[in-house]
Amino acid sequence: MADAALGPLVHRLSGVYRDPQRVLRDAGSLLRSPLGAHLRPTTEPLILNDGTSTPPVLLLRGTIPHTYRGVTYNLPVDLYLPPPYPSGSPTVFIRPVASMAIKENHKHVGLDGRVYLPYLHEWRANTHDLTELIVWMSSLFGAEPPCYARPAGGRTSRPPPYAQATVATASATPVTSSVSPASFGSSAVAASSFGSSTTAASQRSQADVAREVAEANLAAEAARRADAEEARAAAEEARAKAEEGRRLASLRVQAASKVRSELTSLYAAMREELRTDLRDQKLLEAGRREIEELIEDAERRKAELARANEDMDGAIDELSTWLEGVREDRTPGDGDTDGGDDGGADRLALPSDVHSAQMLALSAESAAIDDCVYHLDRALARGGLTLDAYLKEVRRLGKRQFMAKAHLIKIGQVRAAAAS
Repeated sequence: MADAALGPLVHRLSGVYRDPQRVLRDAGSLLRSPLGAHLRPTTEPLILNDGTSTPPVLLLRGTIPHTYRGVTYNLPVDLYLPPPYPSGSPTVFIRPVASMAIKENHKHVGLDGRVYLPYLHEWRANTHDLTELIVWMSSLFGAEPPCYARPAGGRTSRPPPYAQATVATASATPVTSSVSPASFGSSAVAASSFGSSTTAASQRSQADVAREVAEANLAAEAARRADAEEARAAAEEARAKAEEGRRLASLRVQAASKVRSELTSLYAAMREELRTDLRDQKLLEAGRREIEELIEDAERRKAELARANEDMDGAIDELSTWLEGVREDRTPGDGDTDGGDDGGADRLALPSDVHSAQMLALSAESAAIDDCVYHLDRALARGGLTLDAYLKEVRRLGKRQFMAKAHLIKIGQVRAAAAS
């Protein structure tokens, strides 16, 4: 019934809300839930703290259940949906009846009945709704109720039950119909039969009245027990339904919270994976550029080596041509009777004095020592020579080369002094 009346109300308020369908969906979900079964939709302006009021807005008025020390109580509330809803939070007031009063210094309820909850303070349109709000209120107010019963002004005496009054009247009847001893003494014979008949009638009347009273009491007791049993069964059923509703609402809240947590974790994992992929992509791009630069450098060095090889081939050809010309122009020396080439390279450089001859011999010895050390290195690398033998020969050759180079330096100094 309340859900059917909600649609026309929201349709009339379509100019007040930016998203009437969201208002209709949230309010309908709450009214269909067990926690909102006793709420009724209506419209009413919302009075703000500064004294101004909004246009008529949707108001859900009624009671919500909360359990305190094992007993379920219904708390009267007014739940307003202001014009900014759902981006803005609802406004909730506790409306105690005449026999109730709001607790002072309550953590979540002001003296004017305004409800202040963390859920309302952290309200988000995409994660919060009215059903979860009522679940929060039911849970928090079950732990700390916002209202208490006012003390009674006075006590009124109650009249006695109908059965007790009837029994008292019936028991008083024999007293008014009894005969005094004086009259009995004066007319014992005449009143004997009359007194006995009166007493018998009185006893029968008392028995009938007592029986009727007992039957009435039994019937009233049976009716009272039946009513009490029916009320208890109804209360148990209502309590079971409310408990089931609260359990389902709590499960929905837990499921929603778990889904939000899983989605948040999944989003964080995907974001981290994307960040890692982007970092790897940047590294690959840097590596590709570096490899391309290395390839370009290798191509450039290859071209340079090719040009150097061509230059070397040209120089070798020029040297070969020069050597051929030298061989052709060389005059045979002493002892060269057949004009052959038995002297080899020694005939190409002939010293003009003693110092030049010494310098030529010492230079040749130093170069020969370099060649010998090179071949010793090759032998050591191929394993044909032990390290001890290699070190021994290198030390010996190093001493000879040192002496040869020192001798060359000395000859150079002597020639420089002679020239000056």
